[in-house]
Amino acid sequence: MRLIDLPAVEAVKLLKTRSISVTELVGAHLDRVNSENPKTNAIVNILETSLNKARELDKNFNILDLDRQPLWGIPVTIKINVDLEGAINTNGLAALKDQVCNSDSPVVANLKSSGAVIIGQTNTPEMSLRWFTSNPLHGTTLNPWDETLTPGGSSGGAASAVASGMGLIAHGNDLGGSLRYPAYCCGVTSIKPSRGRIPSFNPSAKAERPPIASAMSVQGPIARCVADLKLALPAMSTHSIEDINWTGTNSTNLKPIKECRIGYKKFPFSNCIVDKSVEKAMDYAIAALRERGASVVEIPFPNADLCAALWGNLLMTETQTLLGDLIGSQTSKEFQRMFAGYLKEYAQLDLREYLLSYGQFVSVQRDIAHFFKDIDAYLMPTSLIAPLINDQDFREPETLHSILMAQRPLHIVNLLGLPSVALPTHLEKNVPHGVQLIGAKDNDYFILDIAEKMEAELGILKLF
Repeated sequence: MRLIDLPAVEAVKLLKTRSISVTELVGAHLDRVNSENPKTNAIVNILETSLNKARELDKNFNILDLDRQPLWGIPVTIKINVDLEGAINTNGLAALKDQVCNSDSPVVANLKSSGAVIIGQTNTPEMSLRWFTSNPLHGTTLNPWDETLTPGGSSGGAASAVASGMGLIAHGNDLGGSLRYPAYCCGVTSIKPSRGRIPSFNPSAKAERPPIASAMSVQGPIARCVADLKLALPAMSTHSIEDINWTGTNSTNLKPIKECRIGYKKFPFSNCIVDKSVEKAMDYAIAALRERGASVVEIPFPNADLCAALWGNLLMTETQTLLGDLIGSQTSKEFQRMFAGYLKEYAQLDLREYLLSYGQFVSVQRDIAHFFKDIDAYLMPTSLIAPLINDQDFREPETLHSILMAQRPLHIVNLLGLPSVALPTHLEKNVPHGVQLIGAKDNDYFILDIAEKMEAELGILKLF
């Protein structure tokens, strides 16, 4: 087996016994970057200095370090919208092309302290606010399965890199599906963690994030198998005093899958149109759960329509109020047109309306907590349609409404602060498809455990 084929969990074992060296492992991934990245443009800043870091780890090998550092020697990538000391955090904006970071964001610091070797920074769209990954500064990232399709966004570079064998674990973040949708499009897996599990903060930020954006945005890992997510999540979750919302709460539900009651809905919204290929993905996932002995029952997801509307109304009100001028001056004409389309789709709330909507936001979170007293997990499409054409929001602006409607399963999970694992199910005409498994807040490791058992039935999609 080639070194780039190894799951991170297997690589860790081989590094621990010195069957392979960090230099060999990182070198193999950098070679892969050199051969594959020109095809996808997933990594926009290759850190050749990572080989020096690898040699340093090999030289100072200490078995105790490996016990303390779960990602010791593992090559990872960082999304270019978080701070990496000595590198640039552009967030896809040409105006930030010279913004060199003076320190690490907490999630980067955690990855470094876990022993990971950062080999590059991955692409993101302008302001990380699209389900596509292109920008005037770094160019367009392609889906390694089919270059006509989006790799997803905004962590499209992260998912494309992992799917192509360029790094074993990729960092990303998620405000409206930006971890799960790229995983869906690229045939890999990811977890959007519970709100507060992984510390989030950018030292270079000029201002704090407003309430809803802060509540809904999370950091997380993307990988080719669930076992690697289980390895990465605790390493990324170490406490940081920079994030006052960090909780680090452990899962409370760890029952065997044969004792689990799992809800599902193929058509989770009113007036809901779902692609046949997405229905098939749900059928595969339901069959996998039942094969493992779970009780799978069709049950509506509470307040789904309201949650989707609240996500857009609250987030777009905040974004327009605080970032509207920046969007008008620092983004492309295509992005500005797209964002104007968002504003047409969602209500622009005045202060009273915002506060009333915020009250609804709190109420639906309480309702969902009660909902998860009766079920252990919930299965839902990741997106209601197959992966989109690359840059469709720019090329076909008339389809923006249908795009937003299709992504509602992603939105509601962010609003509610729940953990959700995106898992591939099958290929349809060589295009990846998948589902998401949603858990009660803080039950991240429990749904990862269920997802791993589903993966054992469904298999792992192989690109190379």
